[in-house]
Amino acid sequence: MSSYRAGRAVPEHPEGLVTTARVITVSVFIAVIAWRLGGRELYEHAQAGTALTSHEATTYRLILGLLLIPPLAAFLLAQIVDGSASRVWKAREKLPEAPDDLDVKEAPLKRLKRWLLMSLSTRLLHEGPTTWDRTWKQIRRTQPYVFTRITTKGGREIIGTVANRSRVAASPQPRDVYLEQVWREGEDGRYYHTAYGLGAFVAGSEIETVEWVSEQGAVPSAQ
Repeated sequence: MSSYRAGRAVPEHPEGLVTTARVITVSVFIAVIAWRLGGRELYEHAQAGTALTSHEATTYRLILGLLLIPPLAAFLLAQIVDGSASRVWKAREKLPEAPDDLDVKEAPLKRLKRWLLMSLSTRLLHEGPTTWDRTWKQIRRTQPYVFTRITTKGGREIIGTVANRSRVAASPQPRDVYLEQVWREGEDGRYYHTAYGLGAFVAGSEIETVEWVSEQGAVPSAQ
């Protein structure tokens, strides 16, 4: 399970009874497979007292396999899931718009393909485990820059530009944000960037909400 989490970005592993249940389930699954691949013989050798004597090599081979094969298999599975998620997401983005006119019927195969891709893409983790990660990466992929309004837990609003020099931390790091340029509202109700400003850092623990602001609400320079 640790190798699977290392192979792709997933949320922090749950604690308590959920952790215990998952460990037991995975362990039983591995034990059932290992039983048919030499576990039964090891059990019989242990009962006979020969597991670490006359059958020592067989015992160590099985134990070494139990230590190495599950982590490697889990890591490869994680890579396959990530690759599949990326392909499904890209195929979804290439889908043509569904017809708005109810009288225009879409071909059954196209409708089935649309339904399948939409269903899979909403369930597969893509580009990070959380909505925070996926939203930021989607915006950065489609927009050269974006104006962002961040509201802190103390009620303060920070508006800035997120572009090439900005930084947004993805999971499992804290959701910190560095805005390369800060904007403030002028007397005319429009927003102007701070003269000689070098940006602002916002700690993830202080963020309450994040809103993306249209570029029509800003002007190119401040006086």
